[in-house]
Amino acid sequence: MIYYTDIEHSKNGILMILDLVKNFEKEGEIRFIEGIKRRGFTEYMIQQLICIVRERMNMTRRELFRLSEIALTFNKQWATDDNNCFHDANKMFWNIRSTLKGTKIIFKKFTPICRKPAPYQGYRPSVFINSTLAHGGCGLDMYGLSVYPDSVATLYAEMGAYFANVVAVLVLCHQELKRESEISKDADLCLQLLNEQCKTIVDDMKDVIGLMSKEQASKDELLVKSKNTGSLKKFAQEGFHKYNITSMKCFAASRAVEDGALLGLDAIESIYFADNPEKGKQAHEIMSNFDLYADKGRGDKMDSTSIIEFICMSGLDLKKGYSYMSESYHGKYILPQWKSVWARFSQFKHADPKAYKDGSLQQRLASDFEKRLDKRND
Repeated sequence: MIYYTDIEHSKNGILMILDLVKNFEKEGEIRFIEGIKRRGFTEYMIQQLICIVRERMNMTRRELFRLSEIALTFNKQWATDDNNCFHDANKMFWNIRSTLKGTKIIFKKFTPICRKPAPYQGYRPSVFINSTLAHGGCGLDMYGLSVYPDSVATLYAEMGAYFANVVAVLVLCHQELKRESEISKDADLCLQLLNEQCKTIVDDMKDVIGLMSKEQASKDELLVKSKNTGSLKKFAQEGFHKYNITSMKCFAASRAVEDGALLGLDAIESIYFADNPEKGKQAHEIMSNFDLYADKGRGDKMDSTSIIEFICMSGLDLKKGYSYMSESYHGKYILPQWKSVWARFSQFKHADPKAYKDGSLQQRLASDFEKRLDKRND
């Protein structure tokens, strides 16, 4: 009679293997010894199986490491490049194929040989039911592993370690599946994840030169789809884990540019001030007349202090604020190099490190620039 190793490609398939492995944790030694006796394992067979188990152990660990890395961000992102890693049964089982292959081999090795024909046509006996490691009564061995060669105890220990890794892989898959299902039912959480990922993407794109125009932004496929859906929250819920990172980047940038355009911001300001368009509008007005508020430095260069004060007032960090100015400033001065601006800011930091750590230094510098505005307006 031929035994089959089929596993249902669904959450039930995962739970079945988990139950069997956990059953081995409870009655492992008894079932292991029973299988050794029924199959009449020779020393050669034991050594061969030790090698197989160790090989599968390494493969399973690699799968665990890979899946663990994906799981770190999988359910924290609205769009991923691994959307189907856990959700799509065939894709998920493909990702854990080495883990499942190992369980099939081991359970088959511990399935007693039966030369009887199948009781009826279409009968498909499974190793996960007929193996001594799975189900059925097993007699308690009086002496345990102590009367067997050391290789038997080694095989038992290797199998225990391997099954522990199998549990880790399957529990991880089950948890991610469950969490994804919970998130997809929560429209508010889907919208939160969408907005958070848009903000992260836009922040990362602040150093990109040659940004899209409002006309280009309005044609983005996801942006159009979000408008046609009727509600951003509904779009967020329906689109959770449906799009990849590339599509998400285009959507986030297009959304930022279009929102900024409504306030009169250009594409650069829309990207840099995506999380605070009103501040971007203020920066736009200041930048168009920045020479009125700036001090002259050496030669034709602008004084670094003026730049630092403006950046602190804008709410951007120093590096991104300098990048924004280098792209948006078109006045009569020459901007000093980044290292000169950083060196000047470092002087402020070293002069009052406590104020820098608690943020009051940045607040003071921002206030100094606002005084420049007030003085000029007066």
